[in-house]
Amino acid sequence: MNGKSPSPGALVPLIPYMKTHRNGLALVFVLVVSVVFIDLAQPWLVKEAIDRYVSVSRPDSMAILRMAAAYLGLVLLAFGLTYYQDTLLQRIGLSIVRSIRLDLFRHIQSLSLRYFDQNSAGRVITNVVSDTEALNNFFTQFLSNTLRGGFSLVLIMVFMARLDPVIALYCFLLVPVVTVSAFFFQRKIQSINAEVRHRLGLLIGFLAENLSGMAIVQIFHQEAKQQKRFDDRNKVLLAATIRENRWFLLFFNVTEMLADLTVAALVWFGGKGVIEGTISFGVLYAFVGYIRRFFQPITIISQQMNILQSSIVASMRISSTLEEVPDIREVDGAKAPEVAGGIKLVGVCLAYLPGQEVLHDINLTIRPGERVGFVGATGAGKSSIMNLVTRFYDVTEGAVLVDGKDIRLWPQDMLRRTVGIVQQDVTLFAGTVTDNVRFFQSGINGERVREACRLVGAEPFILRLPQGYDTILSEKASTLSAGERQLLSFARVLIFDPRILILDEATSCLDSRAEEVLQQAIHRVSAGRTLLVIAHRLSTVQELDTICVLEQGRIVEAGTHLELLGMKGYYWRLHQSRMLLDEVA
Repeated sequence: MNGKSPSPGALVPLIPYMKTHRNGLALVFVLVVSVVFIDLAQPWLVKEAIDRYVSVSRPDSMAILRMAAAYLGLVLLAFGLTYYQDTLLQRIGLSIVRSIRLDLFRHIQSLSLRYFDQNSAGRVITNVVSDTEALNNFFTQFLSNTLRGGFSLVLIMVFMARLDPVIALYCFLLVPVVTVSAFFFQRKIQSINAEVRHRLGLLIGFLAENLSGMAIVQIFHQEAKQQKRFDDRNKVLLAATIRENRWFLLFFNVTEMLADLTVAALVWFGGKGVIEGTISFGVLYAFVGYIRRFFQPITIISQQMNILQSSIVASMRISSTLEEVPDIREVDGAKAPEVAGGIKLVGVCLAYLPGQEVLHDINLTIRPGERVGFVGATGAGKSSIMNLVTRFYDVTEGAVLVDGKDIRLWPQDMLRRTVGIVQQDVTLFAGTVTDNVRFFQSGINGERVREACRLVGAEPFILRLPQGYDTILSEKASTLSAGERQLLSFARVLIFDPRILILDEATSCLDSRAEEVLQQAIHRVSAGRTLLVIAHRLSTVQELDTICVLEQGRIVEAGTHLELLGMKGYYWRLHQSRMLLDEVA
């Protein structure tokens, strides 16, 4: 949270969202005031009934019946207005939270990959789901209760002063005591609640990581160890939550005790006044009713303090995310040149962290339609070059040119349509085969989807599925083989017709037969496109026009397969050491 301590000022970013519902919130305000007036009129009505029609020499039963009917009418009216007010506030609160979630998700999608490298999936999920839910509680619970409670306190003091100023003055002496008590407990609960939210985020993050890596956990028989680590985090969260609830309950009970002592004192002194004839029994009854109502809003507001603190912390976390500035930004007036597919790297350096370069002075020219492979040991910088061409990251020094223009001057959407990438780890989404290939873009018709699948050789296995192209896939599509998932990924890229196609170790997890199918697909679709291939397998790169060999972030050799073997340099040593898996020799 950028080192900021939680404070109510953190809720200021919510004001623009509330302004869009100003009319609805104004109506809620009117309803709250109306309900408070109706509620506080009830003890006064009973007081009038007692003093005028009960505690008199000749009680009037019909008048008492009318008073009772009026009391019942006020109760029913308050019920109806409260129900309408609560449903209206629920609708407003949920609409605001929906808008915040949309803005948050939109902004998260605009952030650079560096943000996701530095923040766990659990933290992001907590931000979008849990933190926004805390704000929902702020609108639907805290806002209405504090408004109602605040007006109740003010109006109760007015009613009590009109009944008997002297007794009211003695009752008002409680206000500073309750205020100091509330301030003290609020500070304690606030600090503990921030810890609870932090611990909850860590727990959700741990859970998300384990769910995504469950296969690894089970393969290495780490269930018991992970269970203990989860339990440790859960215990810390439990302890923090118990501390928070303990302070909250202490405040609640202190407030209740003050209310009971005040009523006891009022009955004692007020009773003497009734006996002595200085006040009427109806006034004493009304005072007892108002004192109870005086402490009710304080108790209700105290119950909402943990919601307020959760909302403050959640708002700070959401604001912190919305304030994140993408590393990759588009310049004003960005325009793309005519797309042919030429790539040029000029003096390119890249450092993911300051002072830790992973690419050093890369100079490379790739002609439109050329097929270029990149090989080297793990960590040599192959994927980093692809990250620069796709502009997932910007160069630290130098420039990446596509068709003669620095990609930093391209519109990002145009660059992403020009450069397509198929990665080793295939990401599929819950939905039909068709939806996954066209990435849920309904404007792409089914025939284009089928054409792309036929071109990459995916249609035969798709037609064997229970509902063919309409088969519903799970998030991980576990019913499909690695090769089948890869073919769907390849078809998804192809359907957008990129002029530059990147294969980032796209065949490394496939068996020989699956790789052969994909290689045939690559040959069919790479015609007329610039093709960049990262591979560990010799069969993947040996037919390419050029092979670039990387070592420790530098291109140390370049040439065809046979030329590089003839040099008997680094490529030849990789080949001899079997770091390039030769499946055809």
